[in-house]
Amino acid sequence: MVYICIALFIISFILAACYFSLRRALSSTRKQMEEIEEHPERNRQIKIFTTNHHMEQLLTKINYIYQARQQERIKYQRREIQIRIEIENISHDLRTPLTSIIGYVDLIQDTQTKRDEYLQIIKKRAKVLQSFIQNFYELSRIEGDNYPLALEVINVQNIISEVVVAYYNEFAEKKIQVEIELDEKPCLIIADKLQLNRILNNLIQNAIKYSQSQFIIKQYILNGKCIIWFQNERNQMKEDELKYIFERFYTGDLTRNNRSTGLGLTISKILVEKMKGSIEAKFDGEFFVIELCWKVQ
Repeated sequence: MVYICIALFIISFILAACYFSLRRALSSTRKQMEEIEEHPERNRQIKIFTTNHHMEQLLTKINYIYQARQQERIKYQRREIQIRIEIENISHDLRTPLTSIIGYVDLIQDTQTKRDEYLQIIKKRAKVLQSFIQNFYELSRIEGDNYPLALEVINVQNIISEVVVAYYNEFAEKKIQVEIELDEKPCLIIADKLQLNRILNNLIQNAIKYSQSQFIIKQYILNGKCIIWFQNERNQMKEDELKYIFERFYTGDLTRNNRSTGLGLTISKILVEKMKGSIEAKFDGEFFVIELCWKVQ
């Protein structure tokens, strides 16, 4: 009988100890959760002070949930900052041509001597503004999941030749020497002809903006891939700028005076990837290179 009483006492003691330990752990957990909820910006997690295996597993799971929520919060904050920057850039891009248009309208009202000249300037600024708005609209459409693509087998060399010829006068005006190296063997890929034209136009327009004297287009086949290589001078571009090249509204011009929305390369990247290709920006010595890649058919 004595042994039974001793055994019951020991069991009761152990159960009481477990109870108070669990209660203390729950109380500590509750306080920590209240602190985390009050100061989510501190990115804290619950400290585990328990030897109970099941309680430890529960707290570990709660920490996983907190960690995932904290990552989402950080991502949301970064996106909020990015949206604010984009809104500022959009406002700047729209305000600049509008201010110019209004200024020249005022000048026309005040004088008749340069009326035709001012009207031409207004027309050019209005076209810039139209281009900005069109790019914003196109980006919103292209980013959608249901953007239509008319995929077909395309001869890459033919498309490149047609697009480059259209910019002959602009290259000549800027005295840019153009070199085109196309593979003799026909290179066929699956793509949307209209959108491939848009991509090539965007990349050539970008090269015209930043080329000083030389622009090179190469096209060749390597390991079953069709490579299209656009190369112009690197100028003052730094290594860490490469990661921003395809970001929306990035122009590489802090003053944003080059009349560019910074959307051309963004749109090109989205379209290339929608057509199962890849696009990469890199440096080759003193040259800046954009490389497109598609699987050959």
